[in-house]
Amino acid sequence: MTVENILHKHNLKSTGCRKLILSELLESKAALAESEMKASIPELFNRVTFYRTLKTLEDAGAIHKIVLQDNTTKYAVTRQKCQGQDIHSHFHCSRCDGVFCLQNNLQLNIELPQGFVRHHVSMVVEGLCAACN
Repeated sequence: MTVENILHKHNLKSTGCRKLILSELLESKAALAESEMKASIPELFNRVTFYRTLKTLEDAGAIHKIVLQDNTTKYAVTRQKCQGQDIHSHFHCSRCDGVFCLQNNLQLNIELPQGFVRHHVSMVVEGLCAACN
């Protein structure tokens, strides 16, 4: 999948900032924090443009965020395999801090109180990745 394919699929205009953020996320094997993306993106865009672009990409479903136990937020491209899963899970390596999307078919069977509506369930598995083990 290319940057242009992702933008087209989500009906988003092709802007420089969107293309750079998506390129960074596609090239990375792990999810990236805002600071990790900004480190490799030249200062062509101000802070507001950068954060507004992240929000636009997330709202469109092109990327998703992963919030870790220490409240660090990382972002990853939403792959076709991730969509439609009952639970979207990730693996967080406690040594290298890498965050990886897991492909699974977990089903959640929790009874919510009357009137409650579930929108999304996220799960993070903590441990050591293969490179750090």
